[in-house]
Amino acid sequence: MNKIRKIRYILCCLLAVGIMGCSDDDNNSIVTGYEGILDNLAASVNATSQELWSTSPLVLDAKRTDAMEKLQDYADKCKADYFSVFLSGYDQTSLNMAKSDSILYFYRTAFERVLDGVKSSTVENGTAQIWLLYNMGYIIKTPSGCFGIDISHRWAEEFAPYLDFLCVTHKHSDHYSNNLIQAMYDLDKPVLSNYLQPVASYPFYSKKSEEYTIGNFKIRTCITNHNEASLKNFVTVFYIDCGDDAGGLTLIHTGDSNFKPVQYADITDANDVNHHVNVLIPRYAPNALTENDIIGTGTGQVTPDYVLLSHVLELSHADEEDSRWTVQSAWERASKINCQQTYVPMWGEKLVWKNGKLN
Repeated sequence: MNKIRKIRYILCCLLAVGIMGCSDDDNNSIVTGYEGILDNLAASVNATSQELWSTSPLVLDAKRTDAMEKLQDYADKCKADYFSVFLSGYDQTSLNMAKSDSILYFYRTAFERVLDGVKSSTVENGTAQIWLLYNMGYIIKTPSGCFGIDISHRWAEEFAPYLDFLCVTHKHSDHYSNNLIQAMYDLDKPVLSNYLQPVASYPFYSKKSEEYTIGNFKIRTCITNHNEASLKNFVTVFYIDCGDDAGGLTLIHTGDSNFKPVQYADITDANDVNHHVNVLIPRYAPNALTENDIIGTGTGQVTPDYVLLSHVLELSHADEEDSRWTVQSAWERASKINCQQTYVPMWGEKLVWKNGKLN
């Protein structure tokens, strides 16, 4: 942590103490004024959240556009260094920061919505629920199981009791949570990756293409380069068949892959995949439209029914030059993906796979 971040961290800690300590009569007017500001912020963000969550990721209408543009405005005011302090702070400090910053308030609210949904929802036979937590972090719940991919969040470890296994595409902090990984280990639950090896001969660690079966889930992997050219064989791509009780849902999650078809062939050209997947989850590629390189019927390509374009508004990145893609850029990119049903979901949203369709 550099000097500036240390200073910000100390100031945030002092703010947290100050908020809790301003309770004497002499400070009542100050507290009332500050609480009024926080109440107004909460009311505004809650209204935006409800506006967003009353829409569908599958319909980009005026109401949804308005809500997501408000979230973009919130995010523009949150600098990457500030977000890093938030991620590394003590619980009470981070909670206080979330109460006083609009996008962090939404970040926390979306987390609570997903956690509550994963904990309490009953999944109908023949269906599956797909939740977007943050960035490229998805949680998929079926009638017989639940798993997460690339879960990176300040409070990610709270999902551990409800996940049967966790997939991590690569070792970049916006795609994993050490606290969640440790919580999964503590519960003796599988963590699939190309870099985590808690014990010798750990069966879910591999730097080559693999096949796994966990409950009703059948998993294939392939190893690809990162979109940063120097990171060769850095990203594990996951193909997951969620089983008959999930309506036969299949998905591919690419992480930060650079979309070279030759590296996907171990998945796409397998007989049980046969160049087709129901849901493709790619990142917004810094290299113009390379997402389309893996869409098709050739070697190393798939034809998806749906594309969920992700890695949007990742707050630890500074700006678009550093891959903090705006919602406006994401909509434009989605319109150019070679799949008619390409959408941009947002944190806290749920899609349901039923009767061969996303709803």
